[in-house]
Amino acid sequence: MRRSLLAILLLLTGFSARANFEFNEKVSEAYTSIIRLRLDQGQQLLRDEKFRHPGNRIVILYENYIDFLKAFISENEIAFLELKKRSTQRLKQLDESSSGEQSPWYLYAKAEIIVQEALLRVKFREHVTAANQMRKAWKLIERNEALYPTFVLNRKLSGFLHTVVGAVPKEYHWLVDLAGMEGTIPQGVEELNTLLRMLQGSELEPYREEIFFYLGNIRLSFYSGNDPDEGLLSQLDPYVFWSPLLRYSTVSIRMRAGRNDDALQLLTRHYPDTFTYAFPFLTYKRGLARLRKLDLGAESDFRAFLNQYKGMNYVRAAWQKLAWIQLLKGDPDGYRQVIQTCRTTGDQLVDEDKEAFSEALGGDPPNKLLLRARLLFDGGYYDEAQDVIAGKPIDSFPRYRDQLEVTYRLARILQRQGQEAKAIEYYETTLKNGSSARYYFAANSALSLGNLYEEKGDLQRALTYYQRCLALDHHEYQNSIDQKAQAGLDRIAEALEKQ
Repeated sequence: MRRSLLAILLLLTGFSARANFEFNEKVSEAYTSIIRLRLDQGQQLLRDEKFRHPGNRIVILYENYIDFLKAFISENEIAFLELKKRSTQRLKQLDESSSGEQSPWYLYAKAEIIVQEALLRVKFREHVTAANQMRKAWKLIERNEALYPTFVLNRKLSGFLHTVVGAVPKEYHWLVDLAGMEGTIPQGVEELNTLLRMLQGSELEPYREEIFFYLGNIRLSFYSGNDPDEGLLSQLDPYVFWSPLLRYSTVSIRMRAGRNDDALQLLTRHYPDTFTYAFPFLTYKRGLARLRKLDLGAESDFRAFLNQYKGMNYVRAAWQKLAWIQLLKGDPDGYRQVIQTCRTTGDQLVDEDKEAFSEALGGDPPNKLLLRARLLFDGGYYDEAQDVIAGKPIDSFPRYRDQLEVTYRLARILQRQGQEAKAIEYYETTLKNGSSARYYFAANSALSLGNLYEEKGDLQRALTYYQRCLALDHHEYQNSIDQKAQAGLDRIAEALEKQ
């Protein structure tokens, strides 16, 4: 009898712990908490799920999300090394699953974990290994699509990977060729938008939040038109209160579109973020939004960001903004003292930090009139920006860089004011006079002309200007401008195919 009872007990225990992949209510709640950066809450929910269903292997995936987000946001090297070690362990755990490829989640989870590690490797400049991992994830998703063509989350990673491949800067094209991957930004965006529609009303609907974050960042990184994409913003709005990530996306899109007051309103509201993982980039954005109104009290936000954040990116940019504030206060000596910090702190991975470092090396402060005009323009205060520089005598802008920036800035202002013919004239002047310079004004003028003609439906002329943009090398903001120009070429190629 005892042996029979023991056999039954072992059978039941084995059944309850059998490896499977179940996206149940508890797991869904944990995933939502994690995406909203309530990482401790998400971790506790995953522990509860492991206790209730010890064989649910899907928990392994979301545990990796937690480590990934901590390392990606903090940019802490120790957290990165820990993520690499744990990712390897988790992939082994998934391989030990008895169900294996009987579930579409098995290969998908492996691919997701590999992609997350690859993204961190890019951030820490391990590009070759990252490319190899992206290829590995690509192959896993291709295989999963063949085995489970109706598993909708395949589109999440395939859409993301197609976008990444389409956005690779010129100097890394050899890595993409080596990895044997192909894709374009429009292709990836179309897949992600299709997935959004498929997720609505399904048990996987919580994934829409993550997809919206992808689409928001794609919009910011690869599209340079004036349209803020009201459709996307209206879909993001319901998540802004709960999600720091989507708050960051919607604020950034509004700021890019010159809707600074709207962004500042969102940045100064009270949110239930007490138990969320620290996300200091919102503090940086608040400082930037205030500075674009020429509110020099933004100094407190930039200093708070530097105190909160111990990572690499936007550190030099924050010090640059603090230096600008000293200049706008009428303290050129204070500017020189602060800008020197950009030489020794932070990194140069993002364009804003590259610009700050270049400014620090140059030694000369920006032209104060042009700095005020630039900040006001970036905030969407176009009439005020125009008033700062319009009609000023030529000796107000003695340097070559300043003269290029005057025509460029006037072109930008006139375009936003709807005076396209005059804007085109000033863009052409800037492109002609600045093509051989290391400054970004000529390249961005070519990009803006491409955008203008694309919006007007003149695709051939738009194509010409995007190509001219890509032909300009060794200038500021090289990567981001090139990515936007390449995205423009991809859109035009797609449009011409449909004609």
